Amino acid sequence: MTPRELANEHSKKHNARTTGRDSDAPKKIRELQERIKRLKKAGDELFENSNPSRWDSLEAAAQKLVDQSNWIKAKEAKP
Repeated sequence: MTPRELANEHSKKHNARTTGRDSDAPKKIRELQERIKRLKKAGDELFENSNPSRWDSLEAAAQKLVDQSNWIKAKEAKP
C-alpha cells in the first residue's frame, strides 16, 4: 500500500468514528438549552416565593434574603 492509500484508509476510519457523534451534537445542545431554561424558570419561581414573612425568625428571614441575593448573582454571572 502506498502512503497516500494508507492516509486515505486512516481518514475513512476516522470519519466513520466521528460522524455518528457529530450528528447528535445539535440535538444534545438543544436538550441542554431546554434544561437550562427549565432550571432558570424554576429558580425564578423559587425566588418569587422565598420572600421573608413576618412569621419568619430573624435568622430564617436573613437566610431567605441571602438566598435571593445569591440567585441574582448566579443569574448575572452566566458566561
